[in-house]
Amino acid sequence: MDDVKNVLRGIGAANGVEIEFDEAGACALPLADGRFLQIQVREGLGEVDLVATLGEVPENVRGPVFQALLAANYYWKETLGATLSWHLELEQAILSYPIPYETTDEATLGTVFGNFLKLQEEWAKRLRDDIAEAQASKTEENEENDELEEDGPSTRPEVRIEG
Repeated sequence: MDDVKNVLRGIGAANGVEIEFDEAGACALPLADGRFLQIQVREGLGEVDLVATLGEVPENVRGPVFQALLAANYYWKETLGATLSWHLELEQAILSYPIPYETTDEATLGTVFGNFLKLQEEWAKRLRDDIAEAQASKTEENEENDELEEDGPSTRPEVRIEG
């Protein structure tokens, strides 16, 4: 486990980032827009987990946005083997990728780490785009409903209570 941590520290140092692990083998690094990357060395499983937050999803558009995330997860078709999910406590979309210890030589791990950082940036942007598109669609839908109410008489029967 210490060998893996040292390799990760070396990758961080080469990129000007100090990587320090807590007693549980975790390290959190800040990313753009208040997001973060967590590196978790999981000795019992023999893997290093990379987990990046991608951003929050407003409640009113979660349906279509979650649908897009699930579709992208299908056979990891659009995630290069990483998994998109929803973190219940943080209420954020996340991207995660486990790396077996066997692939933790510095060159391989550095490549995987770099690819993951690029992928999480792409997904954070795509998430923002998907949210904007879903919100625009909701706005358009609401405007159409408003126009229907404004155009002509209502088809609802008028109810009068006399007494």
